[in-house]
Order: sequence, then structure tokens, then C-alpha cells
Amino acid sequence: MTAQPLNAINESSTPATPTASQGRVGRLTGEAWLEIHTDQAQRLIRGRVRKGNKPAITGLLGFASQMNILWQAAADDDPYADWWLVRVEEAIAAAQTFLATQRVQVDGVALDTFRFRVGISQSRRPQTLMLQFATPHAYRAAQLLGEYDALVCQCLTLKHVGACPSGQIGDLIALGAHRLRGVFSLPQGFRVFAINRADVQHNTQRAQQARAHLGELPLDILSGERTAGHAPARVSPLAHAEPRSLTNTEDQLEPGTAEQLEGFAPESVPVAPAAAGGPR
Repeated sequence: MTAQPLNAINESSTPATPTASQGRVGRLTGEAWLEIHTDQAQRLIRGRVRKGNKPAITGLLGFASQMNILWQAAADDDPYADWWLVRVEEAIAAAQTFLATQRVQVDGVALDTFRFRVGISQSRRPQTLMLQFATPHAYRAAQLLGEYDALVCQCLTLKHVGACPSGQIGDLIALGAHRLRGVFSLPQGFRVFAINRADVQHNTQRAQQARAHLGELPLDILSGERTAGHAPARVSPLAHAEPRSLTNTEDQLEPGTAEQLEGFAPESVPVAPAAAGGPR
């Protein structure tokens, strides 16, 4: 007699369909983390509120919050939201290419010789963020911030050992931050008018208001020929109600996602102690 493993499945005794006692598969959970080593990147997490003559700066969290509004509007078949999603994805892709190019150029500066070795500086106590966002674009933006943080570490290392002029290093760091701020602020230009494609096609009053504030909608966006790589599932068309408030930052997930993704929720980023150590 051959022994059978305790966890073996006997096809003849296993029902083809789940029974009530078996229950449903539990919801999926997951975690994502971002590690920040520099003050320059840390300041871009929350951004800056307008104060005196200093303009407001949209950080990663503000970007994530506004993307929730965009995501829900796109789910409601707002073609302007679809347009903004495409623009955000293009901006993220362009910024990724830019940062990658900058890092390759910085890597090209020769530091190591036969008897001299230099490692890229890191913080002794980096800031670790647990990312819990509702949209894929927020996670991609967090990846951008991580790439910028790595670039700043490389630049500060070159400055510390005198391998590159301080002015040139400052320009590289400032230019990278400028590109990130451009991505993070892009969704702030969107405004909800509670319209759908039918409203635009029939040129309703709300569609006219949207066009006046947001510009002429590209025809390939309106027709659906050009779409974002990451977009929500469509729900029923909007009823003609009052426009939604821009301050609404409640969780906006695809239908059914709430039951499946327990570990991911919008703009909740537990923050570890501030970074310390490393070159500044």
C-alpha cells in the first residue's frame, strides 16, 4: 500500500464547485515601501503650502489625492479626465527618461582609481514610507521620487569628494526637482464638471464650461481612440447633478477592488523618523 501525502487532492472525492463550508477566497493584501535618503527628496513628499511670496508646491501626497478625483471622474466617463490621465502618464514617462539620463551622466564621472574607491553616500537613518495609494499613477510617482532621491545621493557624493563643481551639482539637483514638481502639479489643473461623453457630443452647458476652463478636447480622446495605459473601469453615465467638489478625497477604487485589496488605500503614508546622516 502506497502512502498518500496528507495534502494530496483526490479528484474523485473533491467537488467540482465550492461548497458553502469552503467559503470565498480571502481578499488580497500587499505592501509597498519607499526609502528616502535626502532632504531634497523628503521635501517633495508633502510639498509646501503657499506662504507669503512663496508659491505652493504640490508634493507626492497632494498628487495622489488629486489623482483619486481624476480616477473617479474617468470612471464616470468624463473624457477630460481621460485626457488628463494620458497627460499624467506622458509626463511620468518623460520624467523617468530624464532622470535615467541624468543618472547615467552622473555615473560617467570617474571616481574610482587603482587605490581609491568611492561608494555612493546613503543616510544612516533613511525615512521609510509605507505607500498605500488608490491609483497606479501615485505608485509610479513614488518610483519617480525614489529615482530622484538616488540621483541626489549620487550628486552629493560627487560634490563631497570634489569630483564635480558645486554649481553644476546644484543645477542638476534643482533641475530634477523641477521635473518632479511639474509631474506632481499636473493633476491640479483638472476640474470636475460632472460631465460625460454624451454631454460633450451634445455640447451641453456644462460641456461648454469644461471647454472654457480645460481647453478643447482632442478628438481621439473623445472617441476613445487614445486612452491611458492605466484607467478605471467605466460605471453608469453621470446623472445631471451638481458638480462634485474638488475637496473630495475619499477612497476611489474600481468596482470590486475594495473587496480584493485590503492592504492598499489612498494617500495613507505612515512616515518614519526624518532622515539623518549622509552628505547635504
